[in-house]
Amino acid sequence: MSVEFNEPVRVAAVFTCGEVCPVWFDRKGMQVRIRNTAFTWTTREGNATVMHFSVTDGRSLYELCFHTGTLSWQLAFSEAS
Repeated sequence: MSVEFNEPVRVAAVFTCGEVCPVWFDRKGMQVRIRNTAFTWTTREGNATVMHFSVTDGRSLYELCFHTGTLSWQLAFSEAS
């Protein structure tokens, strides 16, 4: 079942040598630990870059977005298995 959220979330990420790697995110008081990043891609919103991460916790697939203009994270999509 696919669900679009487009809601702000708190994300722990590792930033190394220009690379971003999300580790976990909070959603409705629960911490979702990321086991694997399947795909990454970037888009543009005005002058800002949006970094997209297709991640999984081993059960569900999520899309996290990092907005470089506002330095904020958003949960854009979830697909439960």
